[in-house]
Amino acid sequence: MRIVARSNPLSQSFWRWPLLMLMVLPLTACSAFPVHSPQVQLESIHPQTVGLVSQTFDLDLKISNPNSSALSAKAGEARLYVQNRQVAYGLLSKPVHIPAYGSSIVSVPVTGNLLPLLGDLGSVDSQQGLPYAVKGYLVTGMFNSRVPFNVTGALHLPLTSRSSAVAP
Repeated sequence: MRIVARSNPLSQSFWRWPLLMLMVLPLTACSAFPVHSPQVQLESIHPQTVGLVSQTFDLDLKISNPNSSALSAKAGEARLYVQNRQVAYGLLSKPVHIPAYGSSIVSVPVTGNLLPLLGDLGSVDSQQGLPYAVKGYLVTGMFNSRVPFNVTGALHLPLTSRSSAVAP
């Protein structure tokens, strides 16, 4: 006696649809992420409090959204580096909404210590300024994705409470 097992064609097609849906679902989720990363520029640095051991500055960042949908950032951080040394750190204190194809100025308060740089000020060329970098990220999207940014340029001294030290 011989037993022959045959599969039912209905049961084979029943399993194909859920598998197909599981394969397509991640592709549709990609629309929740920005197609292009936002562009970030440092507009200005304004000193707020200047003490012997710590200083607080407002970094005004211009965030441009090159996407066709609005960008909402729930949180973020920024680190200020001067001559490749981290001198200040701060967190984005409130959510930010940037319209599609638009831009917005976001102020990030950072606190740090510039005393280690005082020895380097005598060797800085006033025309070139101090090289800086602002590195950080924005937390966006349904899945709290971190979108990194890195801005570089030159700082020109002296810093006053009314003027910006950022070179155009």
